[in-house]
Amino acid sequence: MAGETEQKGQAGKTRNHVRPMTGVGYGPVGERRRQSRPTAARLAKPSPPLKSWPAFLRDFVRVAGPYWRSEERGRVIFFTVALFLLTVMQVVVPVAINRWMRALFDALEVREMQRFAMLSGVLLVIIVANVTITNFHLRVKRRIQIGWRDWLTRRVTSAWMEAGRHYELTYLPGPHDNPDGRIAEDVRNATEYAIDLAHALVYDLLLLISFTDILWSLSQAPYIVLSGVPYYVPGYLVWLAIIYAGIGTLVALMLGRALVRSADRRQTAEADFRFGLSHARENALGIALASGEADIRQRFTWLFRGVVGAWNDVTLALAHMFYYSSTWSVLSQVFPIVVVAPRYIAGLITLGGLMQSAQAFQQMVSALSWAIDNLGKVADWRASSERVFGLHEAVRNFDVLLASSAANHITVVPSERMVLAFRDFATRTPAGAPELGPVNFEIHEGDRVLVMGETGAASTVLKAIAGIWPWGSGRIERPESARLLFMPPRPYLPTGKLREAIDFPSEHLTESAISKALERVGLAVLAQHLEERGNWDQVLTVEQQQRVGFARLLLKRPDWIFMEEAADALDPAGHKAMLEILRVEFPKATIIALGRTDALADFETRRFYLERKEGLVTLREETVAAA
Repeated sequence: MAGETEQKGQAGKTRNHVRPMTGVGYGPVGERRRQSRPTAARLAKPSPPLKSWPAFLRDFVRVAGPYWRSEERGRVIFFTVALFLLTVMQVVVPVAINRWMRALFDALEVREMQRFAMLSGVLLVIIVANVTITNFHLRVKRRIQIGWRDWLTRRVTSAWMEAGRHYELTYLPGPHDNPDGRIAEDVRNATEYAIDLAHALVYDLLLLISFTDILWSLSQAPYIVLSGVPYYVPGYLVWLAIIYAGIGTLVALMLGRALVRSADRRQTAEADFRFGLSHARENALGIALASGEADIRQRFTWLFRGVVGAWNDVTLALAHMFYYSSTWSVLSQVFPIVVVAPRYIAGLITLGGLMQSAQAFQQMVSALSWAIDNLGKVADWRASSERVFGLHEAVRNFDVLLASSAANHITVVPSERMVLAFRDFATRTPAGAPELGPVNFEIHEGDRVLVMGETGAASTVLKAIAGIWPWGSGRIERPESARLLFMPPRPYLPTGKLREAIDFPSEHLTESAISKALERVGLAVLAQHLEERGNWDQVLTVEQQQRVGFARLLLKRPDWIFMEEAADALDPAGHKAMLEILRVEFPKATIIALGRTDALADFETRRFYLERKEGLVTLREETVAAA
């Protein structure tokens, strides 16, 4: 992620991998996601085996469960208890309707008009109560859902967006690609669906308890004769409902495993497609200037083929489910009446008893059919939750994941000396290929260093200094008390107010200070628009963005300045003006600049040249002629 890292040393924090305090990554815009591109191999590889349900539920409780023990637990527990009580009240309504139906059909059977009119008034009371309960229940449930989503989103984003971790994760293997989609979409599904499913489960359990009692009392069980011996089966309607629903649930769960897998593949394909679209939007200018629209359209087509393939997988899984569920839904409407009707025909129960028994049977089967009714949502919930787990586990076990990617890492440690020292320092690519050979050198306070040659390797060195490139070996000793500022080719400009984009990371600078800095770098016209909101990396030209980088330099006042082609987009006059700011405003600052020979306009005191020999980059220091 583009940005500049301003850093003060951290005493007493010597560790294998020290990262910048501000947590702002270093690198050109768009580089953050370079390694998260979907590939045909990745899209085509088989899905990993599903976890067992106990293991999945343990993971879910471990990752999302602490919400009920968080600093908001008082309010959360209050709303949870309220939701449970409202759910109990929701169950009272179908129980009341069940008893009302028996009374209604008994009144209809004997044509009792007065009783019918009274029951019509009772129905009105039940309707008003149901509307009131449902309204309050909806409000409380949605408050818990958005609160849980907010807490989990903050938990995941705070761990992900920490000390360059978001940048380094893009180079590490594992199921944590497209973190933006996992946070925005999958966290929402994981929390919202969990509440919906938990409510449905509690409701069905309460419904089951209530109607088991009702149905048992209505089951004037017949004798079953086997080999001439009569057997009495108490509560036979209850047992029949359990067997009926159990068979249906077992079949549905067997068919549902394919739906869970296909739902996960579809969400992954959709996330890849969304990322491709957003990445093209972020780089619209580069695409337009290169006339690369045809290639981008082809890429969109390829990505959408993955969506179509995943969609077809879900369709096939749903089709198999619908063969069964459509039969089940029709049978469930008539089966209760068919079961109870013989007793009515035999004159053993009234019409009201028939309807009450049939409706109680149907309610009990419905309660036992939670898995069937919610199978699609369970599949989406589990797939989204697994994607959240993948990102959460990656950031939670980041150091372990990083250690598994390579045997050695670059160690960044604070130093009391005002010297930037490299001890047996070497860099590698994330894949393990050697890049820069082992070097030993020091940069002292007040040095003005120009680095030329292999700019890619030089950029890697800056990232290692910033603490966001651990791939390599050796040690970097960084001055503990110095303020460091990194200036990439294009500074990161967050969307929002212009003043927030300039004062980044925020130090709550005054409007007057920002206006003076803008005027100093030739952007006085922007001072009138500090309160305007916009997508500034699209609104401002590249030249203006680089000038904003120097405005930040004036506002942050660092002791050590690291520049990577930070003024290369400027015309000669502009380039000279920015370097004059360095001369006048930062005469004692240590400056390390990457780029062309005039990057420091001949006022450097040291010059390094990086060149590649036989696949390995070497460093040599050149003599600088006295000014």
